[in-house]
Amino acid sequence: MTFGEDMSYNLGPMLSKPCYDEFILPYYITLVPLIKAGGTKVLIDTDGNVEPLIPWFLEGGIEGILPLERMAGVDVNRIRERYPSLIMIGGYDKTVMHRGEAAMRAEFERLLPVIRSGGYIPAVDHQTPPEVSVDDYRLYVRLLREYAQKAARRE
Repeated sequence: MTFGEDMSYNLGPMLSKPCYDEFILPYYITLVPLIKAGGTKVLIDTDGNVEPLIPWFLEGGIEGILPLERMAGVDVNRIRERYPSLIMIGGYDKTVMHRGEAAMRAEFERLLPVIRSGGYIPAVDHQTPPEVSVDDYRLYVRLLREYAQKAARRE
């Protein structure tokens, strides 16, 4: 289950820790255990630089995060080092999707270590930009499959 909670922007949180503790955390502490009791993972969707918020989310029992925007300075490899069990979705820099195959491959190569670590689904780090053609997107999907297989083989 995903909570849609835009709490950050490119430079970090849009609220203070005391505000989070007063207005949001009590609800997570109440709801998240109920959701987990049913066997469901709990994730949060918040844009921007979420890295300062990760400890806050973990305190509330949140198990994963998306979309992990590269343009906000978010690095999924760095997050994986600090939080080995955090579920992550996103982190693929959407701005490379119209720059050709070499740029897209370089982005997948950057993500390969975290793909191999498990608990990570590589995906576009927000909405696909309008300048990305259908052919560009098809190439992205083909490369996504290729690199998922490569990660599984541990080449």
